[in-house]
Amino acid sequence: MKFTDHIDGRVRDRALTAVDLAATFVLATECALTGVRADFDLFGILVLAFVGSVGGGVMRDLLLGEHPPAPLRDWRYAALAVAAATAVLAASVTLGGVGTFTPPIAVDIFEAVGLALAAVAGARKSVDYRMNGSSIVVIATVIACGVGILRDILCARVPRVLHEDFYATAALAGATLMVLLIARFRLRKDIAGAIAGVSIFALRTAALLGEWRLPHLR
Repeated sequence: MKFTDHIDGRVRDRALTAVDLAATFVLATECALTGVRADFDLFGILVLAFVGSVGGGVMRDLLLGEHPPAPLRDWRYAALAVAAATAVLAASVTLGGVGTFTPPIAVDIFEAVGLALAAVAGARKSVDYRMNGSSIVVIATVIACGVGILRDILCARVPRVLHEDFYATAALAGATLMVLLIARFRLRKDIAGAIAGVSIFALRTAALLGEWRLPHLR
């Protein structure tokens, strides 16, 4: 099988799957930590970890017309989400409440890793489906931010993307960079994706540490 194949109308890209699974595990861990800090019960933490980690991939595949979405037909996505949530729960029980001594900034920086992976996975899969440049940027940004929106809605709080200015901006900038590197500089998808992912993580982390904000009206 080639590196990227189309089978039954669906894209098969092994590198993309690896990035997607890594994003699932990172986001599930971050969502589980959020659930612990929000005092969710065991079932609530598992639900938050699962929905928050695979929801973005489901939305992405639906937008691309891939049915059923990869996270719903590949058991590894659910397994990684459950494994990440279980690890957080085990650490919390063993260490006596992992949420109480996990600095919020540490969770935010860990989330930045998930943001970068989700954006790169969304952009790469859109490239595999031969979408145009603007569509690739939009899908990557929406999917990367959609994960956080789903998590925040389940936690009954205003989605951070609406007031954390360099959350969506980081994903948008990274996805745009990846499109330019592929279309203009003819870089390979994996190299362009790696550069874009590092850029998203660096921009988001710098925004967190520097408390960067765009102007608000009030």
